[in-house]
Amino acid sequence: MRVVITTILIMSLFSFCNNKKNVEEWSDREIETWFAESRWNKELPMKPDTSINKRLFAEQNILNPASWQAALKFLKESDFNSMKPGRYELADDGTYANIDEYLTKDTAHFEAHRKFIDIQYLAKGKEYIYVTPVDNKRNREVTPYDETKDITFFDEDNYTKHLLSSENFLVLFPSDGHKPCMKVDSNEVVRKVVVKIPVSK
Repeated sequence: MRVVITTILIMSLFSFCNNKKNVEEWSDREIETWFAESRWNKELPMKPDTSINKRLFAEQNILNPASWQAALKFLKESDFNSMKPGRYELADDGTYANIDEYLTKDTAHFEAHRKFIDIQYLAKGKEYIYVTPVDNKRNREVTPYDETKDITFFDEDNYTKHLLSSENFLVLFPSDGHKPCMKVDSNEVVRKVVVKIPVSK
């Protein structure tokens, strides 16, 4: 029995290392299959937004499974409307979540991060998030990158607009400039959950 268990563990470890090594070489079909069968697509009450970069999503899940599983557990099991706003530590690599309430905005700047990936979800209300590629030649810098806060602000005229509500979540990578908190029909108070996961390389 001990030999069998050891063999299974070795095979699992080999499979994980192999996936970690080769995930960037997966075909689009393999990425689509992984995404469709993932717990993120099957177990959460909210659904992944169609805008998510599935390849980056799969790569980061496989490269850093513990933190992504912690994030999944938090999103799956938490009653966000009864929790106090504030910061919640999720994993020892710096993965954490913020819960906040605010009034949606008429205008704002785009922002981007280099060290962390955002998972954004609304437990209450709805808002638009504008998304645009980070492009230093095209984006008009407003505030230089702050390494301590891991954020830069800029303006950009070209973007796509995504509706965020309690029914979906967005995943924003360092390549995704985003302008969150934008009003839909009128300014309203929303309750936002943002999970921050360190980028794995």
